[in-house]
Amino acid sequence: MTVSHHLTDETILDYSAGSLIMSMETLIACHLTVCSHCRLRAELADGIGGGLLDDFESVPVSASPGDLIARAGSMADRDAPGSGHSLDSGQSGGLAESGEDDHRADTAGESATLISGVPRPLARLLPAPLEDLPWRRIAPGIRRHNLSNQPRRHGAFQLLRLEPGVVLSAHSHADRELTFLVKGSYVDEIGHFKEGDIADLDGHHDAHRPVVDSDVPCIALIATQSPVRFTGLVGKIMQPFVGI
Repeated sequence: MTVSHHLTDETILDYSAGSLIMSMETLIACHLTVCSHCRLRAELADGIGGGLLDDFESVPVSASPGDLIARAGSMADRDAPGSGHSLDSGQSGGLAESGEDDHRADTAGESATLISGVPRPLARLLPAPLEDLPWRRIAPGIRRHNLSNQPRRHGAFQLLRLEPGVVLSAHSHADRELTFLVKGSYVDEIGHFKEGDIADLDGHHDAHRPVVDSDVPCIALIATQSPVRFTGLVGKIMQPFVGI
């Protein structure tokens, strides 16, 4: 699987710090199971198991999230030989090794929770394979499976199933919105997103209008912190039914 769209540095650091809501941590864990690039960045943000945290005292307050991750990488390269800080040393404290948080860990020996083609962090939450889920029809060509009972004003955590050719109403965001592509693909003003990709958006992004361009249904896992902002009348009317 070739992943083209990745998590931002800010989101990587927030994930490492444990400051994200549970739904977003679960979604990110799904992406990390298929994206070695973001998985490495998350391990670097973790401070390589905490062993390099003291070195960050010299980092300027104005340093960007990208600077911090790059600095962690340079420290790992410097200290890896014989230091026990190598990413292969088994001390990285990364996602696969942790096991402390079920929504993050990708531990072995859980074949009963596996669903073919679905990352384990998501499979744990599903009562059945994707095709057998109790999808709720909310509009022509659009179905959803809710993964949270929280009020819509607090955001959403759900799977959307979009049939080929479906066009979602244009919308923007007040807060962070994460979308992980489980199956299929779509295209919007930002780019082309396919299986394994993640759309990491927030209030700084302009409105976008996803269009499903795959020959199979596009299944996307979505986590938001607050309702999205639909720009058109139809989108605003449909929002209570779509649930995002």
